[in-house]
Amino acid sequence: MTSPEQVCQEVLRRITPGPEERERVLSVAEELMERLRAVLAEEGVEGEVRLEGSLAKDTWLSGEADVDIFVRFSPDVPKDFFRRRFLQLAKRATEGYQQVERYAEHPYLECYADGIRINVVPCYAVRPGEWRSATDRTPYHTDYVLSRLDEHLKGEVRLLKKFMKGIGAYGAEIRVGGFSGYLCELLAIHYGGFLEALKAASRWRKGIVIDPAGHYSGREDEARELFRHHLIVVDPVDPLRNAAGAVRLDKMATFVLAAKEFLARPSEAFFFPPEPDSTGLKELLATRRTALLAIHVRFSGLVPDVLWGQLYRTLSALRGLLKNEGFKVLRSSAWSDEEANCVLLLELETARLPPVVKKVGPPVWLEEHVERFLNKNMASPELVCGPFIEGDRLMVLVKRRWPDAAELLREKLRDGGKDVGVAPLLADHVRKGFRILVGTDVLGLCEELSGFKRFLTEFLVGRPPWLVREG
Repeated sequence: MTSPEQVCQEVLRRITPGPEERERVLSVAEELMERLRAVLAEEGVEGEVRLEGSLAKDTWLSGEADVDIFVRFSPDVPKDFFRRRFLQLAKRATEGYQQVERYAEHPYLECYADGIRINVVPCYAVRPGEWRSATDRTPYHTDYVLSRLDEHLKGEVRLLKKFMKGIGAYGAEIRVGGFSGYLCELLAIHYGGFLEALKAASRWRKGIVIDPAGHYSGREDEARELFRHHLIVVDPVDPLRNAAGAVRLDKMATFVLAAKEFLARPSEAFFFPPEPDSTGLKELLATRRTALLAIHVRFSGLVPDVLWGQLYRTLSALRGLLKNEGFKVLRSSAWSDEEANCVLLLELETARLPPVVKKVGPPVWLEEHVERFLNKNMASPELVCGPFIEGDRLMVLVKRRWPDAAELLREKLRDGGKDVGVAPLLADHVRKGFRILVGTDVLGLCEELSGFKRFLTEFLVGRPPWLVREG
């Protein structure tokens, strides 16, 4: 069997940028930085233009370069400047390139040059602990990582990032809820390498505290009390920030399991997962005999992080609605092209329940509860049988309000679904129109929506490609 070290050596060869790629990406970054400096000078605006992110630290992956250019302003600059004037200046500096306004805590500009995505982001030049915006920490993150990286560790960071991408745990955005690039850098530095990080992660448990700068040395319980999170990685530049705060429990668990699996059964599939086999989806649905429901909604004007927050909140509400009506939800997930379409996907044991349901009442000697139960149910037009006694409890059989899951969802979503917990911004779009597809009809979305077929395949297969057992 190939050793972990041999796999890492081959993967590193494939993901390390070569001289020509480095020169091309860095030249694009340097040109835009000079253009930004020139525009600021022309307008008489003082700001320090800096290269940040993985490109500045030389931890980026071949073929996946993102250029992060930050402009640091004096703390005296009002935040309204970020919202209005900064975008105008950034657009001037990037004229001729495709431009997209993005919004996080404050607006920033995303543009594309020579096929490379470039983010132009404002922040404040403040001292540590005096943060005025979330992006103020970034230059300190860059400096911290650079001060601790050598050429060997840069490769180890690349391996960890590519591993996280391969297992689907990379990215701190709400859609993923995984490990940011900075967090990967911290873990590789703290543990001293990629394999060392995997060996440590294979022993992680909920509530683990990782403190690279020793802010809470000997006081880990204090860190747990402060952050109250399943994975705590104290930010070296800010002892009041958990650098792993965005990592969902399922992504932490995915990394733990994948680390164990790679160490036991090393393979390039952890880094370069094969495309899922989408043939035979109809047969796959038919043989499992569960009920698949998809809610397709068109939307506009929602930035990705806001959209995914709305989708996950809505999915949780719909699971609760179905459960309360007696349906058993086996799995659920959400998909979106982040531009105009989103789909909420639910797999149920069955989409239709018996038309009659049994209601369990109180023991007969609880007089007040018995009287309330009898008055309510004996006068109900939904009563089918009873009341009768089983053991010491009253029972009735009543007509089920919603024996059909699709009908239940269709009715509850008709007015947008806010009353059943549909997130408000998504509810506005649901009110304008939605489709519910059941069973093999869901497969029609594979032809309509680019990217949905892969999502549906991975959902139905369930098992990640790196989880392999012989025989």
